Order: sequence, then C-alpha cells, then structure tokens
Amino acid sequence: MSFHGRVSGTRIKRALGVQAALEWAFRVEQAQLELPLPPDVTEEGFGFGLEYVLLQRAVLGCKIDGGQHKIGGYTHEDAEVIAATVAGIPDSLGGKRMAIRVAELARAGLTPDWMP
Repeated sequence: MSFHGRVSGTRIKRALGVQAALEWAFRVEQAQLELPLPPDVTEEGFGFGLEYVLLQRAVLGCKIDGGQHKIGGYTHEDAEVIAATVAGIPDSLGGKRMAIRVAELARAGLTPDWMP
C-alpha cells in the first residue's frame, strides 16, 4: 500500500502497514463500507418525508449538526479500494460482521484484544 502526498509538485509513495492503511482509509479519509443487502431485504422501506423531519426540527427549536460526511465528499481512491477489500471479507472469515468490526476498530484507532 502506498500513501501519496504532495511535495513540490511530485508524489511521494511510502509503505504503510496493514493497521496504518486501515486507519488511514477509515479514520483519515472516512471511507465507508458498502455492504450488499441481504437477499430478503429490498431497498424500499418505511421512512419519513422531508416535511415531517423539518417539522420535528422546528419542534426542537434548533438545527441538528450533520457531521456524517467530509466537506467536499472526496475520498481517496486507495481508501475506497481498502474499504471494498474489507467489505469483501468472506463468510468463512467472519463476513459482514467482521468487516464492520475491522472498520470500527480502524476508525477508533484501536487494536482488538485477541486474548480470551
């Protein structure tokens, strides 16, 4: 894995370990896992209309901060590749649950304690 940085107009590549690459992708670049939906779930579901949401915000009397995505919304291509690789963990190695756990730990900058 390489990390690109700008120094006087040239790209510098440096090697990163697995944990550092995961933390960079999920913590710094804020890459998101795009997990497939289960086969019995459709994308259509019950939700609230925008009018209802706006009325509830008016009842609160304040504006709720978003904070979900980065300003500009750009995520580095390498971070997207890392996120897609994590999302593709096979079921024999934990599947979606393991992918979510890996992403959560990387975002928090933590290492799991594998000792029982």
